[in-house]
Amino acid sequence: MNLIYDYWFNQFNFPDKTGKPYKLNQGKMIWNEQFQAKIPQGWEVKALSQILIKNTKKFNYSSIKPTIDLSIMSSDSIVISKMNWSNNFSTNLFEMKKGDILFGSIRPYLHKAGFAPYDGVVAGTVHSFKTINTYDYNFSLITMSRPNFFNYAVSVSKGTKMPVVSSDSILDFKVCYDKKIVDKFNNISFIDILSNNIMENQKLIKIRDTLIPLLMNNQVSID
Repeated sequence: MNLIYDYWFNQFNFPDKTGKPYKLNQGKMIWNEQFQAKIPQGWEVKALSQILIKNTKKFNYSSIKPTIDLSIMSSDSIVISKMNWSNNFSTNLFEMKKGDILFGSIRPYLHKAGFAPYDGVVAGTVHSFKTINTYDYNFSLITMSRPNFFNYAVSVSKGTKMPVVSSDSILDFKVCYDKKIVDKFNNISFIDILSNNIMENQKLIKIRDTLIPLLMNNQVSID
């Protein structure tokens, strides 16, 4: 996905009307003052605030739900394979839906971003977003997990010992955008496959954690 993203949205070699790479096939490039660079003719510059909405619905603690916090997010991977639980937190949790785009707000140089593989809740130290339009999903997720975006987040973060990037700063980020190409990029299906694999792994881990104590106490045997 990163390779395709780079080819289409950074190098601008997305498929043109003839199916050939746009820029390599002498596609017209126009100077854009806002972006301070040439972009393909017909494209525009958008802020992420025109594409994403921050999730702000607070969790009511009426039940125990799967939870994502910074401690279980890996660096430089959009896959979140671990799981915490809401009863380990006393405050600052928000509702989370499967597929929400997540970005670690504290120490953005740790490069923690990804997607929610399940419904649940998210800690307030992790910014959570959803797309206004479904066709923007893949584009938004990959945009927010690339090195240049982390570099941007570091540059606009506040604080020295524990720098924090605000959701407003994230939503201020500018991207080159074309709906047709973004829509085509969204047709590449990979999130459902990753989510299903994550949930299967969680089930196997639960079985393992249940069996190991029984095996150690000779309560079960493996023939």
